Amino acid sequence: MIIAITGTPGTGKTSVCTALGLKCMDLNSVIAERGFYIGVDTERGCLIADLTRLKEYVRKADRELLVIEGHLAHFMMPEITIVLRAHPAVLADRLKLKGFPPQKIKENVEAEVLDIILAEAVELCDVVYEVDTSEKSREEVTSLVRAIIEVEVDGDNARKKALRKKYKPGSVDWTHFIEEVCLPHNLSSKSY
Repeated sequence: MIIAITGTPGTGKTSVCTALGLKCMDLNSVIAERGFYIGVDTERGCLIADLTRLKEYVRKADRELLVIEGHLAHFMMPEITIVLRAHPAVLADRLKLKGFPPQKIKENVEAEVLDIILAEAVELCDVVYEVDTSEKSREEVTSLVRAIIEVEVDGDNARKKALRKKYKPGSVDWTHFIEEVCLPHNLSSKSY
């Protein structure tokens, strides 16, 4: 079984995976170390992943349970996908602390407001959980992710159904920030 932990950069994927106590495959490291990229985006300072080669590598991994982590994890066709989310202001603060440049912070906050990763995950994956990390400690998020993994691997159907309902896609909504974050100030509805 492949379980993906995905989300916009800064939502807590790496922190949670480090704390889980399970072996997690960091897709960004795999891309860089194995050369699974087709170029470099110099403007954004990142590699352009070769998703076909990456997916083949993930699929060949010999594990009963494989937890993969990264903002591309949902593209690997996992059985279960956990999308971590964060309030736009919280996300911006986290990315500033990581040293992201202003344009990259803006792009990632916009992606979070517009539900880009969630929408992709829902389109590509059969089972998707959505978890808001904004006001939870790393321990709380880790505990929740661990509970989701445990119930999906060998939990009873009633508990699985309850967790899937509680953390269903669409339970987090930042769209009321669209004007503030995504539109230039001179195009907001307030200027009409």
